[in-house]
Amino acid sequence: MSTKPNSFINQLRNNILAILSLSIAISALGYNSWRNELSEQNRNTRYAGFEIIKETSKLQNFLDQTTFTKQQDQSNTPIEGWVRIRLIRSLSMFMNNLVQDKAELLYSQWRSSWQDLSSNEMTNRQLSLNIEALIQEVRLELSLLR
Repeated sequence: MSTKPNSFINQLRNNILAILSLSIAISALGYNSWRNELSEQNRNTRYAGFEIIKETSKLQNFLDQTTFTKQQDQSNTPIEGWVRIRLIRSLSMFMNNLVQDKAELLYSQWRSSWQDLSSNEMTNRQLSLNIEALIQEVRLELSLLR
């Protein structure tokens, strides 16, 4: 009784190099796709983080101008503050939950106290502390990116 030349074992033995090459190619493609996704996510997070830091510094300047400068000019209106707060809140969606929570807290405090900014230094101080907490959280997330 002779063995069949086309048996599974013989076919495996004859095509092992092709099977191995195909396995390696599929694994490499999977890894490359995963790595590209991670890189894109990191790029988005990094960009959002830097933009949040820039916008919070502009917001801080707006707060200080509104609170400590008694001469109001046309560029220092509550609309500017609302634009910055909403942009910060939107950008935080690209960051982790802690950054989103800090941005949401800043938004909530702004919403409830922006009218008092020109007359109450404590409002400025509270908003400034929230801005600083947000910046620290953004810096932490950016430092953890790989």
